[in-house]
Amino acid sequence: MNMEWGRLRVLDAVARTGSVTRAATVLHMTGPAVSQQLRRIEAEARTKIVVPDGRGLRLTAKGEVLAGYARRVADVMQQAENDLHRDEAYVGHLRVAAVASAIRSVLGSRLAAFHREHPRVRVSVEDGETAEHLDRLVAGAADLVLAESWSPSPLRLPAGVVAERITREALFIAVSSGHPLRSHGSVGIRDLAGERWTTCAQGSDAHTALEQVARRHGVEIDVSFHVADHLTQLALVREGLAVACVPNPAGDSDPHITCLRLDTELHRDILLLERAQTASSALQALRACLVG
Repeated sequence: MNMEWGRLRVLDAVARTGSVTRAATVLHMTGPAVSQQLRRIEAEARTKIVVPDGRGLRLTAKGEVLAGYARRVADVMQQAENDLHRDEAYVGHLRVAAVASAIRSVLGSRLAAFHREHPRVRVSVEDGETAEHLDRLVAGAADLVLAESWSPSPLRLPAGVVAERITREALFIAVSSGHPLRSHGSVGIRDLAGERWTTCAQGSDAHTALEQVARRHGVEIDVSFHVADHLTQLALVREGLAVACVPNPAGDSDPHITCLRLDTELHRDILLLERAQTASSALQALRACLVG
């Protein structure tokens, strides 16, 4: 079987994304061009490697075997690229997806340091929800993801994605300066029974984690405000409209907000997520900067 690397690269993208359209986006090709390459692979391999599956594609058993080799070849070719240009200045465009609070607390200062050391590497950043970011990472539309993982509802990772913890943050209960509990050094979940809350969207990891902890202590949280951003949550706390569970030191600088330590064990991890494959030299450098 004589098969060009370029076609194996197409198969690898289709295997990772499960779609001709998404693979075309990753490879900067047209959909018809990707389909044509798949047909050529099947002709060269003399076997069917993909079959329709709803709106996407599914690999056949032999397609899975060939895709495994394509993945290994992709890793070897990337390593060769890294070795050939090891002594050159890093260049390229890296795409990072992150939750807004991680951009504020982690990404900003470390990215500034990375740009000083590698000025020819462009890094673009997009905020949003982790679930969507994971889809983009798997599809190859993002290179790194900064995600949050809340205890006791840790983030579930799809196949082919690996995680490394950047930081662990304690969580606090933010109350207004006029709240009856403001002078308490710490509070338990039961102390907050009957409070109105502002949390992230219902069903989000942050909301689910808080809800689970509260229920373990016999408390049902009453959420009046579903707000994704912690700073916006604190604006509601400042006005006495709700209490919020936020990472330290989200509200420390506001004299109208008091952050109380939560007696119940609850924390948030900021995770760096990436695909389990050989990364470019520039991506390795960015990863080291964010983790270090």
